[in-house]
Amino acid sequence: MWINGPFGAGKSTVTDELVRTVKKIIMFDPEEVGFHLRQWVPMPASEDFQDLGCWRDLVGQSCAAFVRHYPDHLVVVPMTVVNDDYRREIFDIIHKSTDEVLHIWLSASRQTLTRRITDQIMFPHDPERDAGVRAWRLAQVDGAMACEKRLGPDTVVLPTDDASPWQLAERILAEADRHAPRVTG
Repeated sequence: MWINGPFGAGKSTVTDELVRTVKKIIMFDPEEVGFHLRQWVPMPASEDFQDLGCWRDLVGQSCAAFVRHYPDHLVVVPMTVVNDDYRREIFDIIHKSTDEVLHIWLSASRQTLTRRITDQIMFPHDPERDAGVRAWRLAQVDGAMACEKRLGPDTVVLPTDDASPWQLAERILAEADRHAPRVTG
């Protein structure tokens, strides 16, 4: 299950709720792979680790391995990927191990996203870094909203403006059961 959407849509918060709710769950954060790659390989001019082919390979292969080696677990991947080609590339790798890839898009209005991003303090002891990350996330809103308009019928879009994390987690688990019934309790 890939939980996608713009920064501020609630991916991390909903994932935390799923981790508390589901007994057999693997939460995989591809951002951690990106952080490691920044130390290991030359970064592209964009400085975005998603532009690294090895990042996309490692993420897809990791997800596929989790599915193969832990078939009784729900694999949850909270990560914003708005480049359609990159998302397809990762999902194609995962599909070599399973047909069960549920793509969830958490949607929110521009006003909600802006408020959530602005209100979030990520680095309380480093205000300069915090402001830089906040500005970067705000600059990504337009690209994410454009991506949402391109999503196909294979994506489940869930509005988050007026839903609690618990309500969203319930809806996500219902979608997971609908697409690939498994033990999620």
